[in-house]
Amino acid sequence: MKYICMLVDGSYPNDIRVRKEAEALVENGKKVLVVCPSKSNEPREEVINDVNVHRIGGNYSHSKKGIFDIIESVTNINPLFYFGLKKVFKKYDIEYLHVHDLPLAGTGYAFKSKVKHLLLDLHENFPEALKTWFAWKKNPIIKWKNAVFMNPKRWSRKEEKYCKRYDTIICVVEEMKKKLAENFSIDSQKMVVVSNHEKKEFALNFDHKVVQNSIDQHAFSITYVGGFGPHRGLDTAIEAMPSIIEKIPNAKLYLIGKGSHDVEEKLKYLIKKNRSEGCIELVGYRPFKEVSTIMQLSKLNIIPHKSNDHTNNTIPHKLFQIMMSKSLLLVSSCRPLKRIVDEYDAGLVFEADNPIDFSEKVIYAHQNLNDLSHKAENAFNAVMKQNENWDSESLKLVKLYNRLGD
Repeated sequence: MKYICMLVDGSYPNDIRVRKEAEALVENGKKVLVVCPSKSNEPREEVINDVNVHRIGGNYSHSKKGIFDIIESVTNINPLFYFGLKKVFKKYDIEYLHVHDLPLAGTGYAFKSKVKHLLLDLHENFPEALKTWFAWKKNPIIKWKNAVFMNPKRWSRKEEKYCKRYDTIICVVEEMKKKLAENFSIDSQKMVVVSNHEKKEFALNFDHKVVQNSIDQHAFSITYVGGFGPHRGLDTAIEAMPSIIEKIPNAKLYLIGKGSHDVEEKLKYLIKKNRSEGCIELVGYRPFKEVSTIMQLSKLNIIPHKSNDHTNNTIPHKLFQIMMSKSLLLVSSCRPLKRIVDEYDAGLVFEADNPIDFSEKVIYAHQNLNDLSHKAENAFNAVMKQNENWDSESLKLVKLYNRLGD
């Protein structure tokens, strides 16, 4: 049996989407090889849950990635992956090349003649993401590099070019599929949606509470879990806290996760500016088992994403994780979040980028917490009893590869 080769510019198995896709395919009788960069102390080759992993290059540092990003932007080829793949093709019998995300599209396309079918898996609206990811950067050299080499217009042209050239495009949400069809006239027949759902078995994490000291169980805890960045809408939540405290004196906003130095400094500045040091805590990274307990114990879990062409065309894994926790959910009105929460009456929605509406929804949740418990139950049932889970969603990917093999 020949291999499905997945190409990813990130750590495996840490990339959740890639890991779930690879494991879903091997569970259904496919052979999968993941090619990714090598970091220090990682084996060059190993098998993880029946997925073959082949790591290329030396220690893949942040600075090395930055250099390869510049070369890739100019030439459409990432040298590390190009020469790494040449060796991989000599060693493995590869039938399908499954390229994860836009930056590696040019490199993957260089091997089109060597495979039966070429697939591009778009995790997000990458060109639009570039407009928001670097918004809080301070280093002038990095700002210049991003403006020149990570220019959204340049990458939008690449997106159109490779979406037209690849055989199949995998989109993360229906909104992304619609965007590609409308903006670039991409044939809808060559696109399939495979979203960032979570496995049903993830709910077992909530059956085993662990000791946590991150949130005060006597406070009205408003909790964000995930990466920090300009597009996450954490500034909206921070700016809302003074109004919330007026009505809910024991309210506390917990930001659990990490961001770059510039991003965390920006958040600290906003907290100080809003005089909210006493009611907001930057918790930092917490172990995954503890995070599930934190989600479950929090009075209100939030996903306050800004609404823009990036966030409106992707969806976070944590939405479905929170839905399994049976705790109340508050999301912004960015389209995929609002669509799912409204469809299942699975939580509350506030107007994105609007601190006033955010504070009003939090206050409403506090005043009606018991009466809103049905929303948390609806969220749980949407994942566990309907189709908003990876067990169902992954079948789309399996069926795609089954069709390709016919």
